[in-house]
Amino acid sequence: MKKNKKIYQESNGNFLSLIEMITEFDPIMQEHIHGIKNDKIHNHYLGHNIKNDLINLLAIEIKIKIMNAKYYSIIFDCTPGISHQEQMSFVLRCMDISSTPIQLNKYLLEFLKVNDTSGNFLMLL
Repeated sequence: MKKNKKIYQESNGNFLSLIEMITEFDPIMQEHIHGIKNDKIHNHYLGHNIKNDLINLLAIEIKIKIMNAKYYSIIFDCTPGISHQEQMSFVLRCMDISSTPIQLNKYLLEFLKVNDTSGNFLMLL
């Protein structure tokens, strides 16, 4: 099945389907989508590449928070995924002491596939 890259068309992918769902409940998004449909807005930032751009922008913000953290902890945890492949989650917790009140933030950074969960193997990662 060929994927479509336009909003409100069949098989347009997860990102645009999510935008359609948000539009049902958010008046600002409703206005934005209305402007796109009526050709009042030409640069709407709902193209197929924008999701990667948004993820990269969020990653940059998270990295800045991590680099500014005075206190942090790293958590690794193994569990089998839905495909029965063992995977290890890499979670970082850090304290933001610049905010009032002080906030403890938790970030899931990555899932790593592992073949062996013994201590010897995991130390090699």
